[in-house]
Amino acid sequence: MSEPPATMSSTTRITLSISISLVLLIAAFNGGCSSDPNGASDVIEFTFDFNRGPQGFTAGFADYPPANEAIFELTSDHRQLPPPLESGSALYISGVNRSDDLFMFFKRPIEGLSPGQRYGIAVSLEVATDTPAGCVGVGGAPGESVWVKAGVTATEPLPVLSGTYLRMNIDIGRQSSGSDQVVVLGNVANSRNCEQSRRWERKAYPRQQTPAPISIPSDGRAWLCIGVDSGFESRTEIYFTRASVIFTPM
Repeated sequence: MSEPPATMSSTTRITLSISISLVLLIAAFNGGCSSDPNGASDVIEFTFDFNRGPQGFTAGFADYPPANEAIFELTSDHRQLPPPLESGSALYISGVNRSDDLFMFFKRPIEGLSPGQRYGIAVSLEVATDTPAGCVGVGGAPGESVWVKAGVTATEPLPVLSGTYLRMNIDIGRQSSGSDQVVVLGNVANSRNCEQSRRWERKAYPRQQTPAPISIPSDGRAWLCIGVDSGFESRTEIYFTRASVIFTPM
């Protein structure tokens, strides 16, 4: 007599369900992608928690003369967050704006998208900043005149030589303005005022839609760019702790 077909016990089904849920949760927070929670499976979200490492992001700088690079004191790396923030690490970038306009950024390729597809883009960020609000500075305020930007482009964001200055090969806007593919999320001022001592705080920027959609090249790749555009003519330093981008087919 043949044996009856195997069946899955209720305990096994519960264990499998929990395992699948954990895998999906880990993927969503480990620089991976996940489908839209409302069921639109074609909507893709990439979330990057930089406490897990650089996750493929590299730094760049623009709007300065490379012949005088040393005086701008440009620095970038992945490092521990400063106290009193809880233990963890993030992407760090810093520079001294001596040109009235300094753009400091990180970029990363986003791969596996549908070639030729047009996507609407929405971006959000979290940073750590110790810059208080309401201060006066040379050229502009150290908080309100340093703008946080993010966007997605079909072309790799690169500083290219234009005359004696390095300029971005993509349109990032200028200081307080954005562009079709790069939005201004806010500034680096935190919740403290200028009369208080400086203190590092996390600051989250709500998700924003870029003004124009993006068409994906034949290689299925786009580029996420996050950065700060400074009008404050002195040192700015910031940590990027999290980044998120959503691609919605159009």
